[in-house]
Amino acid sequence: MAPTVVPFSSRGPNPITPDILKPDITAPDANILSAWSPLAFPSVWMFDDRQVDYYIISGTSMSCPHVTDAAAYNKAAHPTWSPAAIKSALMTTDSIMDPRKNEDAEFGYGSGHINPVKAVDPGLVFDASEADYVDFLCKVTTPPY
Repeated sequence: MAPTVVPFSSRGPNPITPDILKPDITAPDANILSAWSPLAFPSVWMFDDRQVDYYIISGTSMSCPHVTDAAAYNKAAHPTWSPAAIKSALMTTDSIMDPRKNEDAEFGYGSGHINPVKAVDPGLVFDASEADYVDFLCKVTTPPY
């Protein structure tokens, strides 16, 4: 099934400024085997007294660790890179997803499906400084008058 964009995934563009498409990147987020607290119910029934160490769950809470690990892996290989450079490396080396598998998600998967191994050697990265972000925000926002 992967990589596809699940129906419950957020779509872009950014609500504050449509000049920024969202999401930036796609990572595994459906049916992920994850650690589970033995104090939590393994089902929706509160009288379910089973205890499990692992559970299959879905959502952005599952994709976030994949992207975080990929960024940390990239930072270990390039300790001087900025967060913007790492994000660029992750986004420019993604695997483009097949829109025929999920036609309504053409703008729903960002730059593509994350590929941490390719991101370590992207060839070219685009960096951005704090001043670049401030300049962008000043140009896209309207004064409150």
